[in-house]
Amino acid sequence: MIRVLIADDHNVFVEGIASLISGSPDIQVTERCYTVQSVTDRLSQAGIDVVLLDISFPQIEDGLNLCEYITRSYAKTKVVVLTMHDDASLIKRVVKKGAKGYLLKNTTKTELLQAIQTVHHEKQYFNETITHILLNDGPKAKKSTAGAGLKPNLTPRESEVLLLMAQGLTTQQMASQLFVSAKAVEFHRSSLLMKFSVPNTALLIKTAMEMQYID
Repeated sequence: MIRVLIADDHNVFVEGIASLISGSPDIQVTERCYTVQSVTDRLSQAGIDVVLLDISFPQIEDGLNLCEYITRSYAKTKVVVLTMHDDASLIKRVVKKGAKGYLLKNTTKTELLQAIQTVHHEKQYFNETITHILLNDGPKAKKSTAGAGLKPNLTPRESEVLLLMAQGLTTQQMASQLFVSAKAVEFHRSSLLMKFSVPNTALLIKTAMEMQYID
C-alpha cells in the first residue's frame, strides 16, 4: 500500500484530491496537512511514501523549501508537486529541489494515480503537458528576463496584478478587485518576481516601468 500525504492550505482541494484517490486498491491517503508545520510533524511520526505538495504553500518559496526539506530528510518519501503554475523555470527549480513529479491541478484521476505509482517506484513523472512546457523552454525563453534585457512573457492575470501593484494596492485589495483569493494574488506576485528576476516588489515595479510594462 502506497501511503500518501496531501499538503495544501485549501481544505476543499485536499478533500477533492483525497476523493479522487479513494477506492484505489494500492494507494491510501493517510495524512491531510494544511500548514508547513503539520507536514513536518506528520512526516516525523508516520511512514509516508508520497507527498502531493502544492508548491504555493502558502507561497512559492515556502513550498520550494518544504520540498527540499522532505527530499533531504526523508529519502524514501517522494514528492509530486501539484500546482496551478505552468512556468518552465519553476518546474526546473522544483526538480532541483528533489521533486520526482509535477502535475497541474487540472490533472485527471488516471494521471494522478499514475504519477503516485511511478514516483513510488523510483522514477520521475511528467505528463505530456509538462513535457511540452519544458521542451519549448528554449534558449530564447531562458534569456527572457530583465537581466538579459529581453521582455518576459506575462499572462493576462499577471499583467493585471502588476498594474495593481504599481498603484500601491495591498494583496487583499487586489484580491477583492480581481475577485480572486489573496493566495492567488501572492501566487502571481511570486511568478512576476521570478519572470523579472528581481528579489522584491520595489525592484519589480522599477524594472517593469523601465521595460514599459507600466506607463
